Amino acid sequence: MKRLIVFFMAFLTCGVCLAGAWGPGAFENDDALDWVHLCANSKDGAFIASALETALQPGGLQASEAAAAIAAAEVVAAAKGKPGVGLPKELSDWLNQQPKQEIAKYAPVARKALSRVKDPSVSELGQLWEESTDKHWARTVAELETRLK
Repeated sequence: MKRLIVFFMAFLTCGVCLAGAWGPGAFENDDALDWVHLCANSKDGAFIASALETALQPGGLQASEAAAAIAAAEVVAAAKGKPGVGLPKELSDWLNQQPKQEIAKYAPVARKALSRVKDPSVSELGQLWEESTDKHWARTVAELETRLK
């Protein structure tokens, strides 16, 4: 009986450890959180531009690329003085060390990238959220687009 209990507790613990973050917010998924760490350790806004430009490349857009584009768009909105809820401190600190005007100039590119991210015929992330009954993600992306204007 003790072995069964130990096995069950180990199973529950491992299941929790393997579960990834998945939520409608820009920084509520593992891919975006990984991107945050890389961005915070980058030297300049080129990292932001790269994430947005990747989302604009022809062909399909993987969920990880779409999540990075959303996170990058959030940084651009913050650089414009319109930060969203939940901007990680790590990114906020990084942004305070950057020329915000230069990053804010990426707003038109960010809006184009978000159009592709939302499109379920192109974006894996868009497709996953379209299949969901939770429509909060679509509202979150639309609100971000508004902050980029």
